[in-house]
Amino acid sequence: ATIATRSGVACWQRIWAVRAQSSFIACQNLGELVGMSAVLATGFLLVRNGTVSVGEASAAALYFHRLFGPIGGVLGAVGDIQQAAASLARLIGVADLPAPAHPAPGERPPVPDRRPRQGRQGRLPAPLAVELRDVCFEYVPGHPVLEGIDLTIRAGERVAIVGPSGAGKSTLAKLLAGIHAPTRGQIRIGAHDIGEFDSPVAAGLVALVTQEVHTFAGRLGDDLRLARPGATGKDLWRALDLVDAKRWVKNLDKGLKTIVGEGGQQLTPARTQQLALARLALADPPVAVLDEATAEAGTAGARVLERALDAVAEGRTTIVVAHRLTQAVAADRIVVLDHGRVVETGSHDQLVTAGGRYAALWTAWSTARPVLTGETAQ
Repeated sequence: ATIATRSGVACWQRIWAVRAQSSFIACQNLGELVGMSAVLATGFLLVRNGTVSVGEASAAALYFHRLFGPIGGVLGAVGDIQQAAASLARLIGVADLPAPAHPAPGERPPVPDRRPRQGRQGRLPAPLAVELRDVCFEYVPGHPVLEGIDLTIRAGERVAIVGPSGAGKSTLAKLLAGIHAPTRGQIRIGAHDIGEFDSPVAAGLVALVTQEVHTFAGRLGDDLRLARPGATGKDLWRALDLVDAKRWVKNLDKGLKTIVGEGGQQLTPARTQQLALARLALADPPVAVLDEATAEAGTAGARVLERALDAVAEGRTTIVVAHRLTQAVAADRIVVLDHGRVVETGSHDQLVTAGGRYAALWTAWSTARPVLTGETAQ
């Protein structure tokens, strides 16, 4: 009801703006008509009286007509000027934000090493364990989304988070990435409390990849370097090769210099997600959180992304919010959420044998999968 009411208000505001714009343009055209009529009538009278020549009267009419071109251009640009002013105000607002206070030495753990990586074997730092202790979260006070989450993820372990829609899976991923702070409880990554950092992502502890990825307008290589500005061309090709994107990038007209995003080469959802996983490989964090990272791809694209996901997960602690249960099968451990609580945990075989919530999800998935993908049951 709230959404319907506010949407209705927004619609009427837009209608009012269009009506006001139409009225303004009509008044502008009326003013031009009245003015031109007055100039022509005055010119006619002056020519008839012999005060001015026909040429002079015609020149006056043409000058008046040309005057409205620049005026119309300025008035038409008022909306753009207002939008630019609002955007400038946002930029100034961000620039004027106070810098975060720097604690005294010894009060905060050192930020993980952010030096350029030297490939998979020389990656720094090592995978870190993740601990959640009595973690609760509420978007609205009194309406908990997560309740009493106790979970320990070992360093280098790959854990799949599964559960029905609304169970709190994506919220848990956002907590681990530091997008939201827990209402109660503690989240630790290695020896660090996640609350000690303004952003665990910026600090290099965590990288979050969601199903909502974006291709920034510009060269494809620059899009990748957002994850590591100092990356060399060799680093970029290595990351693309890791996620199985090297071949199609080489086939683009200009390779890494190809313009992508708005106004450039349009990429499929699967390829856009591959670039996101390549950025993760370039950032090379000790902990990766993947929130339904294959959900936007079709069946064939999902297979490619799952192989890429396996590659980037190797050697780091990985938490996967599993949209497709094939991702859960490949995990070291599965955590089942329901109504914001952990209700089951274990390997795929253990949970299927237990016959609980996960077994029911797996049965439904296994039954529906051949129908949805056109596969033949074996």
